[in-house]
Amino acid sequence: MAVRRAAAVVGAGIGGLAAGIALDRAGWDVTVYEAADEPRQLGSGLSIWPNAVRALRALGLGDLVGESITQSGGVRRADGSLLAGFEQGVIEARFGEPLVGMHRGDLHAALLAACGSERVRFGSRLVGLEGEELRFENGTSARAELIVGADGLGSVVRQELLGDGAPRDAGIVAFRGVAEFSGEIPAGEWWGRGSVAGLLPLQGGRVYWYFGARGEDRPGLLDHLVERYDPAVGEVVAITPPEQVLVHKLYDRDPVKSWSREGATLLGDAAHPMLPFIGQGACAALEDAVVLGSVLAGDTVVGAGLAAYERARVERAELFVHASRRAAAIALPRSALGRGLRNALLRALPEAARLRQFKPFLAWQVPTPQGRS
Repeated sequence: MAVRRAAAVVGAGIGGLAAGIALDRAGWDVTVYEAADEPRQLGSGLSIWPNAVRALRALGLGDLVGESITQSGGVRRADGSLLAGFEQGVIEARFGEPLVGMHRGDLHAALLAACGSERVRFGSRLVGLEGEELRFENGTSARAELIVGADGLGSVVRQELLGDGAPRDAGIVAFRGVAEFSGEIPAGEWWGRGSVAGLLPLQGGRVYWYFGARGEDRPGLLDHLVERYDPAVGEVVAITPPEQVLVHKLYDRDPVKSWSREGATLLGDAAHPMLPFIGQGACAALEDAVVLGSVLAGDTVVGAGLAAYERARVERAELFVHASRRAAAIALPRSALGRGLRNALLRALPEAARLRQFKPFLAWQVPTPQGRS
């Protein structure tokens, strides 16, 4: 039997575990290093769009997809009046796979099981890289021919490779939560004055809700936002245990033209953190993982494989980042005039034109493994 080459993935989040699965399937001996001492309980929801559904199928996790979001939905004003609707099944009919609402914790647990918990070294906080050597805070070290930084927004691997400092503060605060809810959910977004809200049905009789607002968090801000929105949103927020409400500022980074050096590269938020306004952060990380496994299959030379990975991903990552910023500007215009123009344009835009705007993101296809040296 051929000796499997060693790959080290830094970070056991969604992107890191997906990379572990993809590289294992591509023939690598993978170890995933995670700073946390144990698996984290991750409590928000995710939009798994058709591109990410294809990625999950490629990783052998098609059974996780389940059914699409069953309710129709749309974009509304804060008071609930409809600006533009979408019908059940329209995404799947157009792009061949469903839009699925998934609990982040469910996805993470499935990825961990598929990757194999025995591959994950918890309590391994990376402090530095030198060539093929990884050094950890606990005094241990490891070596790997391939190093993948999937360690998120504050990536240590990124700072070792690029040294480009802190991410960009978008000036937006987000509130997120998941509630058990058995009623009909009016899926979609509500656009208000300097803020946005959303509801997304999840598998298992749950609903994910979120608010985004320009400015900083302050006492009572969430309650103030809820009061300004459709009671359908507030009803879900009200039944969410307060200790399960997540509050954080939003960040991204300007796109870069390269994120690899020698045998090390980046993936997911470590490579291309984006704002959440097109719901593609986790989806892009899953795509990254599938592509990385594809270009490094078989006896591919690492440098050639990473060059192919960047050719496939850098421009697409730039598309995601810029589209997320544009979507944030649309959802959170700074003036009443801007809100009025936005609403009028959305009402006038035919459904076919709205669907065409999704095509650059959702039409992505799984690449064929290369496996060439």
